[in-house]
Amino acid sequence: MKERKKVLIVSDKKEDPLFRELFPNTFYLPYVCVQSMVDIKQRLLKEKFDLIWVQKTLPPLEIRDISSSYDIYTILLVRAAVYDQVAYQMRDSKVLVFVVPCPKATMLQVIALTEQFMNQTALLEAKIAKAQKRLNDLKTVDRCKMELMDHFHWNEQKAHRYVEKSAMDNGMTKVQVAGRLLAKLQLRKEQNI
Repeated sequence: MKERKKVLIVSDKKEDPLFRELFPNTFYLPYVCVQSMVDIKQRLLKEKFDLIWVQKTLPPLEIRDISSSYDIYTILLVRAAVYDQVAYQMRDSKVLVFVVPCPKATMLQVIALTEQFMNQTALLEAKIAKAQKRLNDLKTVDRCKMELMDHFHWNEQKAHRYVEKSAMDNGMTKVQVAGRLLAKLQLRKEQNI
């Protein structure tokens, strides 16, 4: 079952049947309604939200700053008269701008597309974090091999074999072995100084 998302709604109305239809309890945690920029900031300091729905006239650049600062996708509904200007200001942010009034079906599609963006972004961020960890692990092992080569005057192949054999003998990963060896070599260097 998918995790239910938490939505912050910025509107003059605290209760609106439309909000219940757009954010049903089967897919969303109970939404939170606020009415001002101060309320938005206070709520974001206390709780983590997955989406902000702004259905009130507020300064667009402040909405963009909040979305960026808290790394939250935001759906901003604006009047047709200001749509082009606001959409241009939000072009490089996680703020999606739409014109009101718009049909409920369109709003549901917007929410569904935003959720897809959120899920794809989370998936890509997880992949990037995993790749970054692998890169850091490789750097640690390579730095260890370089230190072994320098300290014991070994070639790279012998240093690599030593790290690999130590990992297998001790039931550890190469990264764990490399970290311990680097600490030991650093300690020896400090004692020789």
